[in-house]
Amino acid sequence: MKNRDSSHRPTLTRRALLRGIGTIGGAGAAYMAMQAMGLLGPGSAAARVLPGAAGSTTEPLPNGSMNGKRAIVVGAGLAGLCTALRLARAGADVSILEATGHIGGRSLTLRHGDSFSEWDWDTPSTMTFEQVGDVAPNDRDNYFNAGPGRIPQHHARLIDYCRELKVELEPFLFHDAANLMQNDDWNGGRPVQLRRLKNDLRGYISEMLAKVQNKGALDQLVDPSEVDAFLGMLQHFGQLSAEGAEMVYLGASLADDYPRSGYAIDGLTGRQLNPGDVMRPGTPWPTLSLNEVLQSDFWSSEMFDNLEYFWQATLTQPIGGMDMIVQGFLGAEIPGGRKLRDLVTLDSPVRAIDMNGDTASVVVGAVAGNGRKLDADFVVATLPAPLLAHLGGNFMNPTVRQILMDVYMSTACKVGWQGRYRFWEEEDRIYGGISWTKDIISQIWYPSYSFNSPTGVLTGAYNRLDQASLFQEYSREQRLEVALRGGEKLHPGFRDKVFAEHGVSIAWAKMPYQAGGWADETAYTQPEVFEQMKIASPIDQKVFLAGDWFSYWPGWQIGALDSAHYATDEIRRIAADRG
Repeated sequence: MKNRDSSHRPTLTRRALLRGIGTIGGAGAAYMAMQAMGLLGPGSAAARVLPGAAGSTTEPLPNGSMNGKRAIVVGAGLAGLCTALRLARAGADVSILEATGHIGGRSLTLRHGDSFSEWDWDTPSTMTFEQVGDVAPNDRDNYFNAGPGRIPQHHARLIDYCRELKVELEPFLFHDAANLMQNDDWNGGRPVQLRRLKNDLRGYISEMLAKVQNKGALDQLVDPSEVDAFLGMLQHFGQLSAEGAEMVYLGASLADDYPRSGYAIDGLTGRQLNPGDVMRPGTPWPTLSLNEVLQSDFWSSEMFDNLEYFWQATLTQPIGGMDMIVQGFLGAEIPGGRKLRDLVTLDSPVRAIDMNGDTASVVVGAVAGNGRKLDADFVVATLPAPLLAHLGGNFMNPTVRQILMDVYMSTACKVGWQGRYRFWEEEDRIYGGISWTKDIISQIWYPSYSFNSPTGVLTGAYNRLDQASLFQEYSREQRLEVALRGGEKLHPGFRDKVFAEHGVSIAWAKMPYQAGGWADETAYTQPEVFEQMKIASPIDQKVFLAGDWFSYWPGWQIGALDSAHYATDEIRRIAADRG
């Protein structure tokens, strides 16, 4: 056994460890690790934003703790609804003011006949479904989640609220090995199954590591007593075959095991060349070379997205559409024999917030100075940060306004299609998951429910940042045409396989009273802005900030709930101090 001088071993600092965790699992994983290490003090606002111990994530405020207090919640998105529920159940007199005619904010699920409009459209878009087989247009499974569409398993507070509000969940399949990967600059633009890229890459990497042992180099990496076990692991992990004294990756040429990349498609029939009977052994896909795998450019993100902390291979979603969570909140009981929906006033845009001694006044409706004024002890503002910064009134100073204006919001767009039949299942044997393309549409989502149904709803595009900034400038007709062409790259004949005339597109940066899809990881991309935001809330202990943008989970519903709990916990504490 070779001597190993411990004085020369690399030291792993907490900073380096967190950087590594962040690289592999994203900002959320780094934050959770910081919390576990105790690097976020128990008194910090950031530490209190995330859920508490298991079993207490939906814990209500103490009964009666808000008796005699008046609260106004600006915005009926998930943050506003959760805020109002906690305060009302604690005894507060609560009003929810929603600027639009829609409850739920970005949690927008479109069903047959539903309409929506971006601020620069002359007429709204209407979601239309066709009868296909025995599936009626208003069938429960005919819906398009134009906003959030999945729930990670570690978003405990959101899942716990689903249990409390009796919102049924089902699996959301994020990753299917049959999903397709397409790049115009690779493989002649033809899509390739995800399993082929992953399995061939795994084989080549395993072969490289196995060859290291020929030079005895593994002794420096693995305890000599474990070398044989390590090589055995590589053989299984990479599906290596023994060739003389070496282990090599033969891919489709292997003869002593099933080909992990599956079987090729018959160009004439479009059917997979599986072993069909005792006379036909099947035709494995040709092995992709290492260069081909690398040139695909999918290793840079899409191939390994399921390794991200918030994108497990299987997530969850509400049965019947994401807005079932909103409906669950609206149906929640509050004191006085009422439901939470009774507190919501629609089409009531807030124009200004003023401080008046011990209370705050909210100006609703007309321009500031002429609108209806409502007084309250506490106001919780859930507008996106840049929109909040533009509200009138004396409730924030120029410094705070600038802080909120500096929050960068990501653009995001989606397209929805109804399939004339489930061609992705019948022709490609894809059951859920996401196919990826370097085209501007970025990805296509397949429904994770009602397999073998006569029809289904596809998310035909979901792009962000630069792609979305370009896509949102197209007219509605242009967006749909571009999305049809993008779908064609993954599924030949796509235009004729969906109800092209009924497609819908949405650009969240252009939706009324929205500023984009989400804040762009402010805590990590703009840490100085995030720290200043924390200091700014609560404003004079009367106006509080809430929304996914004011959390470590921007763009996720858990961020809305976490911020709502933080705001209401602070309100209750301040109310108790005032007596």
